[in-house]
Amino acid sequence: MNGLLLSGAKVVTRAMLQATPTPDATATWQPIPHWSLLNEVEQTLARGGLTVTNEQHGLGHNGARYFGLMQVKNGEANNAFGLTLGLRNSHDMSFPAGLVLGATVFICENLSFSGEAKIARKHTRFIMRDLPEMVHRAVGQLSDLRKKQTTRFLTYQQTEVT
Repeated sequence: MNGLLLSGAKVVTRAMLQATPTPDATATWQPIPHWSLLNEVEQTLARGGLTVTNEQHGLGHNGARYFGLMQVKNGEANNAFGLTLGLRNSHDMSFPAGLVLGATVFICENLSFSGEAKIARKHTRFIMRDLPEMVHRAVGQLSDLRKKQTTRFLTYQQTEVT
């Protein structure tokens, strides 16, 4: 799947992702299981009537860093294009839990994380309380992005290039 660049990290299955241990919390740092982030995103997409058509997941630094991509059906009848969600999470305090989305998303284990919309949340005390709202906000932006993308791509298709 284009958009996920892994050099030292390994592509993993969902079962491997779910089996990845989560370190214990400290007084100021609350890591979340990689699986929890993925599960929250999937549930929010399903509630919004969105379908994942393709996905890829990777783990780096002995499972301490998670990178994932999920391609979402665009909802249009022609299915000429879709939207992509990128996810990342860390168990080594290197970056916050985050989502990025858009027509083109790029995630690299060198910590490049780009798309049209980006939301991140540090691993602090109330991350599990705030995670559902964070994901809901990000997925809510998909509707606006889908409309913009549809308009842009239809304009491209109808523009004659000489």
